[in-house]
Amino acid sequence: MLKYLLYSPLLLIMALASCDTVDDPLKGDGISSTIDPGCIAKLADNSNDSLVHRVLLEEFTGVKCNNCPAANKEAKRLKDVYGDRLLLLGIHAGSFANTDPEHPRAFRTSEGTELFYDFGLFGVPIAAIDRRDFDPSAGTIGKGVGSWPTEVQKAMQTPALAQLTLNEEGFNNARKLSVSGTVEILGNLPSNDLYLSLYLAENGIISPQTMADKSVDPDYEHNHVFRGAFNSTYGSPLDLSQDTIPFQYSMTLDSAIVKENCEVIAFIYNRDNYQILESFSIKI
Repeated sequence: MLKYLLYSPLLLIMALASCDTVDDPLKGDGISSTIDPGCIAKLADNSNDSLVHRVLLEEFTGVKCNNCPAANKEAKRLKDVYGDRLLLLGIHAGSFANTDPEHPRAFRTSEGTELFYDFGLFGVPIAAIDRRDFDPSAGTIGKGVGSWPTEVQKAMQTPALAQLTLNEEGFNNARKLSVSGTVEILGNLPSNDLYLSLYLAENGIISPQTMADKSVDPDYEHNHVFRGAFNSTYGSPLDLSQDTIPFQYSMTLDSAIVKENCEVIAFIYNRDNYQILESFSIKI
């Protein structure tokens, strides 16, 4: 069974103790961030003997959005920095995620559209980072691209309250993909109303995208594209009567989805405020 070992709280506190904030302009993409490179190095270190929190960055995007390629680039940069500790999901939604003759594919999903409007979003690119700071009236879950480095760094400091595992169980001739796993509770939970969600993402999709200069790149590579949910937009309630909770779900993949390019992302979140407590992913 695949597992990811996370940092211990004590080691995490020690790593953060010397963190100061410095300006770090990102050259060539018009994005400016504030982050401590030394602190990032400590947070990104993948230790094999401790427990750390993983962060999910849900990037809302669209094929007609000329500012989205720079945001995609920034998400990838953060992924390169944090490695397996940062999970990415590209959710195509809103008015810039519609097809036209220049954009024959738009990657919209009913679940992604539901998230976009339920979270009070009104434009792209914008991200939810562990779905922190959600305010239904103000839509404050949305973080602008310039704040992603700081917000991801803050989210990395969250204690690990649970550990997830995932396995691929099978893929049949009807294109039904089955996965299983466990949720192990490690610490004191902020709520008894926790839910588990499983999402499918696809990488390496070559399809047109509007670029910064308003031209359309017909060979743009889309990665971490949200393709649907195994157990609905908002997942399933967790039975917290046991410390280790097994689960198994399946979904039928559309014929356009290349199974070998996909990954499954599982996460648990607090239904009271939608904040994600822990995430995990596997390639399938």
